[in-house]
Amino acid sequence: MDRTRAFRPSEIFFTNEMRAISELVMDFIFSFVIAIVGVISNMLVIVVFAKQGFSESVNISMTTIALWDFAKCLGGAMQRMAGPIKLLSKADAESWTNISVVIFNYLICFSSYVTSALAAYVAVERCLCVSIPFKVKWLLTPKVTLIVCIGISVVVFGSFVVIYGIYDIYWLYNPTYNTTTAFYRYNDFFYEHRGPLFEYYNLSGIIWPTVSFVVIVVSTSIIVSKLREGSKFRASNADVVGKSDSGSQLSSRDRQVVKMLVVIIGVYVFNLSPRIALYMAKYFIYEFYFLREYHNLFVFVCYFLWVFDLLNGAINFFIFYKMSTSFRDTFLRLICLRKPQADSNKPVNKQSVTHTTSGV
Repeated sequence: MDRTRAFRPSEIFFTNEMRAISELVMDFIFSFVIAIVGVISNMLVIVVFAKQGFSESVNISMTTIALWDFAKCLGGAMQRMAGPIKLLSKADAESWTNISVVIFNYLICFSSYVTSALAAYVAVERCLCVSIPFKVKWLLTPKVTLIVCIGISVVVFGSFVVIYGIYDIYWLYNPTYNTTTAFYRYNDFFYEHRGPLFEYYNLSGIIWPTVSFVVIVVSTSIIVSKLREGSKFRASNADVVGKSDSGSQLSSRDRQVVKMLVVIIGVYVFNLSPRIALYMAKYFIYEFYFLREYHNLFVFVCYFLWVFDLLNGAINFFIFYKMSTSFRDTFLRLICLRKPQADSNKPVNKQSVTHTTSGV
């Protein structure tokens, strides 16, 4: 193989023209708009949680997820700037597209793995919250949660960072535009280690999301089961006052938080399924990847996955706003649409106010 020549993708199953159309519609329009919305919405999530404070561990874990989602959506928006650039120069747009594949494409993918692992931790945390509500308060303190979130971020992202070293960017005369444009190609490091490197990469791409998927499903199932048990308990003891073990049940606020997080976790389950399927296909079909026989088909499938990934990264603000009274009130106060409520006829219990306004 001549490494000095520009890669020309095969048109098996998917032509270059079909790929260009799907790129315009799915990537430069849908994904770009979703990415811009995600950048703004995650900034708002971070600001709201910062305003509420981090005395609750769930605020720390969800803020960490919001930071990674912000990075994902920002990378997605930057990668799709090729669309607006194309209005000025098609040659520069192609250069930006090829450079962005190396820089921003993997950021979207790897940050999705990090957020799914963090979502698995949140699922376990909430599972413990409904199973052992008294013990979890001292077991998973804000400090412990922060350490765990940082550890998950470093370990998961670090597992994939080696892939950033397999490409080189080079400039070559492009007869289509009669000028020099940027291309990307595999470098010497890739050709020296491509066997074990891609074995490791593909297995990591299967193992991390699969483990996260299983943990999320199992934890969510336990949460739903516990909530149903709690509902039956409250219904059967509604006329009993001072029941000795009624204190073991979750407060209405905690139940609402758990229900909201179940919805968020469900979004991650929906998002992880096609990505796991893609990595299994890559593992068994070597030519199904960038710069290989099925390059066009692989890119087309990626357009779908990027829509899912970016949508997953942009949607949390709207879930929080819809399902969390505390989050909604804090956000509306921040934009001056709602004034803090105060009742001069009732004594203020500082501890209860903190408990009500902090958290999701």
